[in-house]
Amino acid sequence: MGRSYIVEDDVEEYLCKLCSTQSGTVTGLFIGQCSIQRDFIVMAARTPQKEESADDGQLVDKEWLSEHARQVSRMLPGGLSVLGVFIISDSDAKDSLTTLRQLVFAVENLISSEQLWSPADDDVTDRVTLHVNPKTRKTVCRTFDVTDPKTVAKPADWKYQSRVCSNWATVLCWLDVDLLVPIPEKITSTKTVEKCLMEGLKSWTHQIESGVFLIDGKKLPEDSELKGGQKKSTRQTYTAQLLVSPDMQKSSDVVQRCGGSLSVRGVIHSRAFLHSNKPKAKLAERVRFDLVDEHYFILLSFKLINTISCFWL
Repeated sequence: MGRSYIVEDDVEEYLCKLCSTQSGTVTGLFIGQCSIQRDFIVMAARTPQKEESADDGQLVDKEWLSEHARQVSRMLPGGLSVLGVFIISDSDAKDSLTTLRQLVFAVENLISSEQLWSPADDDVTDRVTLHVNPKTRKTVCRTFDVTDPKTVAKPADWKYQSRVCSNWATVLCWLDVDLLVPIPEKITSTKTVEKCLMEGLKSWTHQIESGVFLIDGKKLPEDSELKGGQKKSTRQTYTAQLLVSPDMQKSSDVVQRCGGSLSVRGVIHSRAFLHSNKPKAKLAERVRFDLVDEHYFILLSFKLINTISCFWL
């Protein structure tokens, strides 16, 4: 038997509503959290309709669905990610398998291409696909290993359950940001500054990945189990602290000619959620990756400031 998926009841209601109200082919995303034993699906989101596209509802736009997944992935809180895709169509489940495979790989490739942090060796790499027949409401669940280009579809267990994330633990963390990015003497365009900022953010990412992570003031072994949040009537909250030290550099590496510098200062707050299936301290530590993903807001702030500057000039 393949992987097991515990799915929030609201997802079933959402898919049934789409079957009843939408015509033609409908695609969308599944959002949730992975664990070693099983995965949890807490939300589904259909692909928005393109305004300029023909409203025939029959064609599947791989690029449009992938872009939707990329934007959704940016907005998700820590601990949640895009775990797969679904398709609602009258076609046979076997006929839709190739399309679902292409979609799940396209989504994963686009999302992973923008990640600044490196995935761990034990990360779950299976992604789920679901075909729903709108007339019979029959569902067929399959998974693909997105790290294997030759992967074949594997059957998976799909079970609906109420209050899936009602007792998930919460991890709160914040980090001071103080970046000084050198700018070259000759700036050809704003993209030059943006490229320099990205290089500075990559260095900052390495510091976060190598930092010391404390949970409620303690450095816990990676395999130690977090006791809170196991009872259905409680929701445990942990306070995390990240101790970061500057990168070790030689004096020759620091000295360089530049025309100026860009200073980025502030505080990034992060909130992550942990499933209640015996979560380990290692899972809580991944809140640091949510801090890394906040680099998008730094880039967005830079673009906004640049846009305003150009407007006034």
